[in-house]
Amino acid sequence: MKHKKIRTRRHADFVMPVVACATVLFAIFAFTELAFAQRIQRIAATVNEDIVSEYDLQARMQVVVVSSGLRPTPQLRKRLSQQVLRSLIDEQLRLQEAKKRNVRVSEGDMRSRIAMLEKQNRIPAGTLDDFLKKIGIPREALMKQIRAQITWQKLVRRTILPRVTVGEDEIDETLQRLRERKGQVEYRVSEILLTVDQPQREGEIRRTAERLLEELGKGAKFDAIARQFSQTASASVGGDLGWIQEATMNSELRQIVSRMKEGETAGPVRTLAGMQIFRLTKRRKILSASSNDTIVDLQQILLPLRKEFTNDDIKAQLNLAQTLSDTISDCNDHLRAAGEAKSIGGAKLGKVRLGNLSKTIRGAIENLPVGKASPPIRTKESVAIFMVCNRKEAESSLPSREQIADRMRAERVDVLARRYLRDLRAAAIVDLRV
Repeated sequence: MKHKKIRTRRHADFVMPVVACATVLFAIFAFTELAFAQRIQRIAATVNEDIVSEYDLQARMQVVVVSSGLRPTPQLRKRLSQQVLRSLIDEQLRLQEAKKRNVRVSEGDMRSRIAMLEKQNRIPAGTLDDFLKKIGIPREALMKQIRAQITWQKLVRRTILPRVTVGEDEIDETLQRLRERKGQVEYRVSEILLTVDQPQREGEIRRTAERLLEELGKGAKFDAIARQFSQTASASVGGDLGWIQEATMNSELRQIVSRMKEGETAGPVRTLAGMQIFRLTKRRKILSASSNDTIVDLQQILLPLRKEFTNDDIKAQLNLAQTLSDTISDCNDHLRAAGEAKSIGGAKLGKVRLGNLSKTIRGAIENLPVGKASPPIRTKESVAIFMVCNRKEAESSLPSREQIADRMRAERVDVLARRYLRDLRAAAIVDLRV
């Protein structure tokens, strides 16, 4: 009996420290979990009576970084956190206003937008959740953003669009201006706009714009950044403003865009609307058709460069191609030379649309005079000499009255929508906590 008591005491002596240790570990674990929960639920900002938590901020930051191709460094997240928080605050203001006006988003609206998102990103229908998990985007954060976007669009359509009108005389004036400016330059431009609604925040917003420009220079996607950061209606289409005539630009923008190369980005530029970053997609002459639609009657001479050829054989083929390029005088001569040189494939390619040709071939013939042989174009398997025997430029046409009205209406709605949001900001009580 005594022996049994001793064993019981020893067992108790062993159990007590274990229980104490487990209690301490549980307390530490519980404290850690509590601290984590408190951290993610910590208030980042209050917007009237609603809260934006730090979890909301970090989740949206992840959406922004991944979808825009930004570098996921702690420094970048810190730099952009205020702009992302500002977007969340604006989003909350829009949602509050929509709720007041009884604007709702149905599940059908969400399904349609998700289907469109899948199509834009070439994701198989119904697999968005798997795609988001794969690339590390929180689904809940993206769904909140989509719902807020649809809500604002519905609110704008209900409250602003009915007040916007475009007169027939305005369409007539636009058509007349287009006719008068035929042949002048116009530019396909995209924008990222960060509004400056408080003068004291101008420096901060400029620095944010500069950081975005830096990221664009390092490979971030312009259209994705525009969708996440730009505070204008063009954000929904990746910042695309469409074609802008040089004559309608202010002098500052005209100087900037006229010096840009296609595909180049510039900014930030301080405008009346705020800080803007611009990207030049393309330039053309007003009422000139796209060169993609030009039709060429094309011929080719294709000299093989077979695997079994020696270096001397390859050199001989290249020399022959250069000689043919230098001496062929017209399309009949080109056909005759194709037969004599034992060209592989058919010599007559027929009528071809420039937009359907490879970049290499198009580059060789786009500005090639009719009846002149192109320089030799070498690939791994062959060397080619092309000739354009006829060229038919596509005919230009004026935009329809409906297209002009839609563009003017969209521009006016955008201005009024930004003014609407500005007024909501001015009337709101916003308390920033981070």
